[in-house]
Amino acid sequence: MDKYAKAFVKSSLIYLGIGTIMGIAMLIWPDHRFALIRVHVHILLLGFMAMMIYGVGYHILPRFMGRPVYSQRLGNVQVWLANITLVGLSFSWILEALQGGTWHVLAILFGIGQEVSVFLFIVNLWMSMIPKSDENAS
Repeated sequence: MDKYAKAFVKSSLIYLGIGTIMGIAMLIWPDHRFALIRVHVHILLLGFMAMMIYGVGYHILPRFMGRPVYSQRLGNVQVWLANITLVGLSFSWILEALQGGTWHVLAILFGIGQEVSVFLFIVNLWMSMIPKSDENAS
């Protein structure tokens, strides 16, 4: 398994643990639910689900296609971008809920970073599926 695919799978498992702990915390301290609900959902959807899909996708799809991923460098960049922006988005939302709307602009920037990360995945796998010119001849 490529290093970036393994990093996505490991990150996803960490986010699953964090999301589960947050869910329990929201049950124990319902007064803090407002500050945590968006973070909880995004940690589980973008952190656990999406990163598991990225990791498994990067590992399995090239093997199904019988060729390597288009760009390992894009995969590595995506790992860092996805993780940094998810953590930044999460903290921005918590601080916005606790201290007010000044953190909203930062949340928007981190959200845009998440979108870029998603499109890096799309481009990398899409380019991996484009047949080489010698494959068209067969």
